[in-house]
Amino acid sequence: MANCSEFYRRRDMRTEEYLSGVPLVQRHVHVSMDDQAARSRAGQVAALSLANQLARVHRTVTFSIPCEGIPLLIPSRIASHDLSSTILRIMAEIDPCGVFSLAKSCAPDVLSIGLGEHCDGACNWFIGAHNSIATLSRSPQGFSESAGTIRGAALSSCLGAAALFRTQLKVPTSPRRVSAWNYREGDSAADGPSSLDSINVGRVLMLGAGAVGGSLAYWLRLFGVEDQWTIVDADKVKIHNLNRTLLFTAADAGWPDGEERFKSQIVADSIPSAIAEPTWYHDYSSTHVDEFDVVLCLANEHDVRHEVACRNFSVVLHATTGTDWLSQLHRHVAGIDDCIFCRVGEIKPVEFGCSTVQIPGAQTAGTDAALPFLSAASGLMLATLLQRLQSGELLDDDCNDWRWDFGSAHRMASAGKRFCGELCSRVSPEAIRQKLHKSCRWKHLERS
Repeated sequence: MANCSEFYRRRDMRTEEYLSGVPLVQRHVHVSMDDQAARSRAGQVAALSLANQLARVHRTVTFSIPCEGIPLLIPSRIASHDLSSTILRIMAEIDPCGVFSLAKSCAPDVLSIGLGEHCDGACNWFIGAHNSIATLSRSPQGFSESAGTIRGAALSSCLGAAALFRTQLKVPTSPRRVSAWNYREGDSAADGPSSLDSINVGRVLMLGAGAVGGSLAYWLRLFGVEDQWTIVDADKVKIHNLNRTLLFTAADAGWPDGEERFKSQIVADSIPSAIAEPTWYHDYSSTHVDEFDVVLCLANEHDVRHEVACRNFSVVLHATTGTDWLSQLHRHVAGIDDCIFCRVGEIKPVEFGCSTVQIPGAQTAGTDAALPFLSAASGLMLATLLQRLQSGELLDDDCNDWRWDFGSAHRMASAGKRFCGELCSRVSPEAIRQKLHKSCRWKHLERS
């Protein structure tokens, strides 16, 4: 298969599902960087992650970078000898049919976004970051030098990608100031730590390596991760997966004439010391009795959420994307929060009143449809929640359900507290849970 029309037909089918009724008219997108942003780790995180997301929905993208030969300062699954060539290579490997190049300036009538305080001031949008706080603005923004600004830069790329996509659709978008640490916005947005320690939360079982799981793995490579991870997923990458994750490339989906790769193996390759298990969880659990400290449930097939809930793991975390431009983060600490099945079951569309603005026709036709910045944001929320667990702040927030509504022209961030239903029998008494998971690193977090 080497026909670009066929590639785009398959690649864009889930984007078109998500935007049912809203035509996606392709426009040239331009990204402008100033020298400070291009030579900082945070600026490069924002640029490479933005390029990654843009290439999954936009077919013509140009970058303006102050000069050639700027060294690449951050780890990347797809890398070249400098920043400029890495950006172009990333986009080309995601979309071999796209037109991606460097340009000195932004042409008229082009959608544009600027990175850095001294970039082209005529851009439609600008992004910047300080520690964990990301800013989407109508005026130029800078990137702080602290290591923790990588978190904010990661989020800024999601805000920027969403703003360009929605501007292309001619739907309202508002400037934002949002924290990737406490998931709040405006004056409630928390700076978070200025440092960035490698994630070390013990033995991790990751169920599902799709859109959110792949995006999580992308952020983990940037943040650093230790200890043993086990990745369980029997799926292989399809071309229609390429529109909604940060990790997979066209070659991973077998384009143009190769073999489709297992998602679990690609994710495991991105995480040091990770083990890939290309199978379904019900088959894996029937032959393995391993103990885990944290379970990340990022799958919903084969009753996996019911099975995970019944096993009463001490800490279960997960993130999802939903209808109406929603990214959502979930915490399940046994004895404190509801179980994962009571929260989402086999996943049904969720609507949240005042934080949602309806866009005519912008409804997903199925639970598989999503957009790249939604999956990227959900994966980022999960990555920083792991950092909060490591720092001892997992339970500092009384909420256990956080949402970012990329479709709202008003309030984006909201949070709530969920509880199990009265008839739920999946959560065992604390004495039984303590025996079931006596070697769990985080069992002290539980309460009866």
